[in-house]
Amino acid sequence: MSPWNDITALHLRAVIYQSQHQYTAAFQSQKELVQVFQRDMTNLTRWCLPVLYVINNDLCSLAREADLHTRITIPDVDVEEGGGETTQQRKKLEEAANVMSKSFTLCITDRNMGNSSKKYGTYRMVGLLFRTYFQLKQQNLCKNILRAVRAADLPDITEFPKCDRVTFRYYLGRLYFLQEEYSKAENELDLAFRECSNTSPKNKELILQTLLPIRLMRGVMPSRELLRRFPKINEIYGNIVIAIKSGNIRAFILRLQQAEHALFRQGTYLAVEKAQNIVMRQLFRKVYLQLDSPRIHISVFQTALNTAGMDVDLAETEWMLANMIFKGYMKAYLSHEKMFAVLSKANPFPKVSSIPLQTLIQ
Repeated sequence: MSPWNDITALHLRAVIYQSQHQYTAAFQSQKELVQVFQRDMTNLTRWCLPVLYVINNDLCSLAREADLHTRITIPDVDVEEGGGETTQQRKKLEEAANVMSKSFTLCITDRNMGNSSKKYGTYRMVGLLFRTYFQLKQQNLCKNILRAVRAADLPDITEFPKCDRVTFRYYLGRLYFLQEEYSKAENELDLAFRECSNTSPKNKELILQTLLPIRLMRGVMPSRELLRRFPKINEIYGNIVIAIKSGNIRAFILRLQQAEHALFRQGTYLAVEKAQNIVMRQLFRKVYLQLDSPRIHISVFQTALNTAGMDVDLAETEWMLANMIFKGYMKAYLSHEKMFAVLSKANPFPKVSSIPLQTLIQ
């Protein structure tokens, strides 16, 4: 009956230790359980994957409990949102990640063929590892996993369960976002959002936390219906979107400040801040539409900026206009000598969504 006798005994031991709040001992028992299972995995086929998922997920949960229990016994340490934590304080979760990487390897290198292959567990283990690396703030380790996945002879990703695909694409999108590869990030996050079940609003909300800032940067605003469906997203972005659409720079800055804590926690503040260019573009467009003339004195734009809450002089206004033109927000040229902006007669304010994203973030 080996290894099942050992696995059963270790499972019961972990449960008992956990019920007694001995989280470190519970983690050690669970770690040993996973390692015993791993040693016998080469003799098993795909049927063992649900067991593999559960024991590795439990390992992570117990590691977090053990680390938390260790942290709360250390005085004068701020543990909110993982702030100020040391490597020592995350020791158990790091151990869990090392053990789980072995489970990932056993899946991706499995030699069984067809539907019996344990390779079908690869993306689930990738999801568990990515989540752990993000919690450890060791996202750089995700690159090693990605290299292994791209080099492996795996079934097409469409053959894997939808939940595994969504999780993989979500974390891949976040990785691209951190690397400022926004087009790739948007593509992965959009696929994750579309495939994510409507019965999982919390997961969709997590995806939107990173997808929306990218969309805002290129002038794609969320619909009222989408904001209505996700109240927490609406709480952060609803008024920001209104300010962008209206070209109200003062309101945008105010709303950005109000959402600052949430955006920094999500790691998206700097991306949302870049949307101020869109606000300025909207303001300049309103000036153009009001005057209905392609030839506008730069002082008019200066007055509009001052009215919108930006205390700028004529030279700064000229620089802002030049920046708008350079990035493609406006089709125009500037006459420095006469201090005029001469706008194109054909579509002087192209749709922001038509401008390459990398140009917008320079």
